[in-house]
Formats: sequence, C-alpha cells, structure tokens
Amino acid sequence: MSTKILKKFGNLKEYVTKIAKNRVKLELRDIDMSCEALRSRILPQRKLRQLQFGIAYARIVHESYEFIEDELRSSYHLQNFFCYSVDSKASKAFNDRIEMLGECFPNVLVTKARFDVRGNGRFMNHAYYECLKLLAKKQGWGYLLLMQNHDVMTKTVYETVAILSRLQGANDVHVRPCEAYRWNHTAKWDARSLKLFRNEQQIPAKVLDANLTMARGAVHASLSRAAVEWMVTTADLTKLLDQLNIEALGVDEVLMPTLQVSEVLDVPGRFTAECVKKGHVIGFITRMDIWEYEKKELCRSRRFRHGVCVFGIEDFSWLSRQPKLMANKMMPGFDYSVVDCMHELLFNRTHLNQTNDALNLTVYDNQPYVRYHKNRLAPNPSFKLDCSYGI
Repeated sequence: MSTKILKKFGNLKEYVTKIAKNRVKLELRDIDMSCEALRSRILPQRKLRQLQFGIAYARIVHESYEFIEDELRSSYHLQNFFCYSVDSKASKAFNDRIEMLGECFPNVLVTKARFDVRGNGRFMNHAYYECLKLLAKKQGWGYLLLMQNHDVMTKTVYETVAILSRLQGANDVHVRPCEAYRWNHTAKWDARSLKLFRNEQQIPAKVLDANLTMARGAVHASLSRAAVEWMVTTADLTKLLDQLNIEALGVDEVLMPTLQVSEVLDVPGRFTAECVKKGHVIGFITRMDIWEYEKKELCRSRRFRHGVCVFGIEDFSWLSRQPKLMANKMMPGFDYSVVDCMHELLFNRTHLNQTNDALNLTVYDNQPYVRYHKNRLAPNPSFKLDCSYGI
C-alpha cells in the first residue's frame, strides 16, 4: 500500500482496519542473485548528493533476505558502508545470499566469523565486534549504527547524517543502572585484569587498576568513528566480551553502556557515570520501540513479540513522525505493508524532495549526553549536568 493511499485515507480508521485484517506478508521467492541483478535492484537510479560523512551500519542477520535487501536499498549510498554478521543458525540459502552482497558491492562487508547468537543476548556483541573491526579499516564514515535483523530505518541517508552531525562526536547510547544478575560479581572488572588495552605501557596505572562502572541499556547505539577506532585499535574487547557472555537475560545490553559511562577509560564521545550512579535512565535517539509493560496502548497493531511491539500498517503514520533513526521491530511474516510504506516514504524524501514533517534538529542538540560532550570540548563554568531522560 503506497504512502499516497495512506495520505488520502489516513484519517479513515475503518480503512486502515480493513487493510490490517488482510495483512501483506513477505513470501520467499527464487530471485536472481547475480551481481548484475543485485545492482539493478539496489543501486539508486538517481544521482545522490554528497554527504558530510558516510554512515556505517553493523547488522546481525539470520532470516528474511528480501527484507534485508530492501533495507540495504533504502539506505544505500556510495559513501555508506554495510557490514553483516550472519548468525550461525541461518540457513545456507540465506547465508549464500548475504555473501553475494559482499561480492557484488565494494561497500558491503560480511564477517567471516559466525556466532550462535542467543535469545538472551549471548554472543551478540562478539558478532558486532567482528563488524567493528572490519569497518574501522574503511575510510569516509563518521558514525556507526548497531542494528538487528528486524530493525527498519525511518530516516533517509540525508536526514541520518543531519541528525548525527548534531551529536558532534558524542556517542548515542541508552544507559541505566545495571541489575546485579547481568554480570559476574566474582570476576575482576579492572582494565588490567581484562587485558583491555593493547599497549598497557602507555596507560597510567590508575586507569589500568580502576574498575569499570557497570551499566546497561539497549544493544542498539550510534557510535562515533573515534569511539569505534578506540574499541578496535586502542582497546582489545576480547576478554571483556567473554566475561560478559554469561547465561543471563539481556547480557548483550551491558557492553556499550558500560564503556559509555566508565569515565576512567575515557572512550571518545563518552558520557558521565554520575547519572547512572544516582539511578537515572538516559534515553537515546537511535531506536524507537514500544514495550508491552510500559505504553502498550501506543502499539496500534496490538501484536507483541518478546514484550516488544511488532509494528503494523496501523502504526505507520505515528512512525513517520518519530524523531528517532530506526524502528524496532517490523516482522516480514506479520505485516510487510508497513515496511513497504516506510521504504516508499524514504524514497520520496530522498529522491523526490517530499517533505512531511521538517526535522527539528534542536531536539538532538539538547540531549543530555550531547550537551555534556559539548561542555567537555568547550568547558563552561556555568554548565550543570542534566540527568533527564531526553527523548
């Protein structure tokens, strides 16, 4: 269903309800996977404008190849890079198709390592780290987005760069206090014990011997290039990844928030630990979602998976106005019309200069971690730390 139809009938609840009762689902097809066919489907037919900087996408995938290809097409730009880490449980057919993307496009990377990514988050960050190591070698991108299989970008390539440029190097990481069960309290959490730095001789003893500040948040994040390079070249996250990889729910949600607020490590673009230590939760702009236990009435599809709203066509109008970069989640086997509509909306905004709701970039300037980062770059004696949630 096109956005033109939705625009015409958007206020008619009965119309959307009728469409929702006959949801469009993505069905597996035998498609041409030659490089010529892939390029004809994915490469933009219109010339794209130069970006201030490219975006790197690190995505863990395991199913719904055509959906993944549609997402690639929607965000494709020669300055962007796309890295896929394929779950070891994925079918051979799916794996082969992802491998073809890497063979046919110079800015598509596929990790060689395959991890058995678990539902509780085990090996999730191992998979991401393989992408970070590949992407750090590529020049031209300024921010890296961590994504999962069923995420859908809700901003164009131009909008994404405009938004992330307002962060001025700050990392966009959701942080909150970490529950005790999510990490091993008998293990040592200082940088020296974790062998966190590749060249310890260059690191002061007070840094090596200090414990990390444990925090947790969403696994999704937008990381500055400087932060990614630090994680790959200055640091070696191998032992930290292994030590966090315990049999507990949501263990993938600890790594990035912990690095983000462990002040002693001084990761580029970091935040402070003060807010987490006071029990505050800091939001982020990377991902939008609706949890069943919070505001389930906002989920108009009324479909939830693992407690998270699975968006349907009923949610499209709301999604199109949200300020965040991506939506989690949309399931091709549930309702593909909302995916198609989002991709058409981004196409129209990208290639046809369609304007719906103008971006309010001031919203991004005023996020607590952005203001904190700006003050670190140019200290102001009157600065006061803001521990509010943000958006």
